[in-house]
Amino acid sequence: MTTLPIVINPAARGGRRGPPRELLARVAAERGWRLEWWATEAPGHATELAARAARDGHMALGIWGGDGTYNEAARGLVGSGTALVALPGGTTSVLAYELGIPRDPARALAQQLDGERKAMAVGRTDAGQLFLLMLSAGPDAVILTNVPASLKRRAGKLGIAAQALLELTRGNLPRFIATVDGTPFEASWCIAGNGKAYGGPWAATPGADPFATGLEVVTLRRHGRAAVVPFFFAIPSGRHLRQRGVDRRPASEVRLVGEGIPYQLDGDPAGFLPVTCRASDERVWVLVPRPPG
Repeated sequence: MTTLPIVINPAARGGRRGPPRELLARVAAERGWRLEWWATEAPGHATELAARAARDGHMALGIWGGDGTYNEAARGLVGSGTALVALPGGTTSVLAYELGIPRDPARALAQQLDGERKAMAVGRTDAGQLFLLMLSAGPDAVILTNVPASLKRRAGKLGIAAQALLELTRGNLPRFIATVDGTPFEASWCIAGNGKAYGGPWAATPGADPFATGLEVVTLRRHGRAAVVPFFFAIPSGRHLRQRGVDRRPASEVRLVGEGIPYQLDGDPAGFLPVTCRASDERVWVLVPRPPG
């Protein structure tokens, strides 16, 4: 049998109750795979484990966790031949939505092992940070930076929603300069998408293709609650792109400049402006379900 290590993040929301190990082992065995379980011990450990899997020549590496753990693993897999297998076990696991992976763990594993390998593009910041899904600055990054870790672990999306309400009530709305392929904008929100999905199944940057080099950038150029709140609530329906003051364009480079303004990568706080992100020619192999038919 071929060995499939699975990295589990005990700190992820799904990690506390744990994956259904016996069920997943049966699903894997039916397809000629034997599972090993590798637990992370600290932030960044998933990167080390992924690099080890790549060095050891594993065909694939399963990740039970959320987008932060997928991101960490991708840092260790980029440029290697080892494919990432995303098993939704985090607060949101947006990457699973992006790749069409079911939320049910057994179906997710089965469809990926029965699926196909694809080379996923990545983005990079000037600090070398990697992202699979998006980089953004705006109220979302403020919310993710300020939400207490304990609240996020206990309440998941509800905790993030409560923090969002608090930030919008405070009027804690950033302003910064977004320069998209050389064109500057005053902005209150900027999403540089390597993929379509954002915050769940919602397509914030619907023109982004995760399997091609390049970003799609959506920038809200208006300021204040009257601009931000409708934009925020219109994202699930896609109507945010029709809001007044919204610019949408493909890009290869985005520079965000401001003082004390946070940004986020793949749903986790990542630092403070200024930051420059670029589409990269690097690739991470992923397993994805085969398209129907």
